[in-house]
Amino acid sequence: MVGLRFLSEEVNPPVQSFLAAATVLLPLAYLLLVVVYGALFFSRHPRAERWAPPLLLGTLALHLAYLVGLGFKWHQLPAATVPQALTVVAFATAVVYALVERLGKDRSTGVWLVALIFLFQLLSSLLDRSDPPVLDLFQSPLFVIHICLALLGYAAFVIAGAYGFLFLRLYRELKSGRFRLFYGRLPPLEVLDRMTSGALMVGFVALTGAVACGLGWAMKIGYQGWMTDTKILLTIATWLLYAAALLLRRLRHWQGRQTAWVSLAGLVAILVSMITSNFLAQGLHNF
Repeated sequence: MVGLRFLSEEVNPPVQSFLAAATVLLPLAYLLLVVVYGALFFSRHPRAERWAPPLLLGTLALHLAYLVGLGFKWHQLPAATVPQALTVVAFATAVVYALVERLGKDRSTGVWLVALIFLFQLLSSLLDRSDPPVLDLFQSPLFVIHICLALLGYAAFVIAGAYGFLFLRLYRELKSGRFRLFYGRLPPLEVLDRMTSGALMVGFVALTGAVACGLGWAMKIGYQGWMTDTKILLTIATWLLYAAALLLRRLRHWQGRQTAWVSLAGLVAILVSMITSNFLAQGLHNF
């Protein structure tokens, strides 16, 4: 059974002040990024093109400092409550997007991803009320690595799903000949396809590490319930789904549309997995 207790300890006033300020500043920083990336998407403004990378890196640095501060305050990975999980997912999504943007060398899709990140962080800041529970299993370094890799993998798959959606919308406009919002503003289908595949690959590697660390940790403590743990089984099923998609793409049996549809299907699987882990799962993932 998962150990559970609550803390109500004093922390250094500077740390407490920083956390309170960052709770307000982070949504504002991501909102500013939405505006900058929106200017890039709708008008290709040169100043927005110049300011987008440093603003993204600065916001990521602030967000990382906020998560480190939360970990210092509660002495555990800040993912024990819904607000904490939301901010961790927002940070992981931003990190993965920054990697994909750097690899893809295109920022025109940023407004869609940054808007999603902004919503996650805004909800986290608005819901940030009570003290979090302190979970004994979060004291295990191997379990913490497992959680971090899983969240990173999920964030990458969320981005892949978003790119898959944009790919399918642009493909539909091109096929119908009705050029509305996406044509001329998004990268070509080939670039969107590569960005979708890049996000899938990042997520697959991260989720592979998460599955390996999770199973290793379960065997280390002698946890026999992992074979019936809904969260674990769904995570492995999601991992197999993306492994099959990447393999078929590697063999050139699948084109961009099939990969886009699988990325959307995987996004649904992730949402189901997250819901079951928080409301239906019993065992190690019922926190």
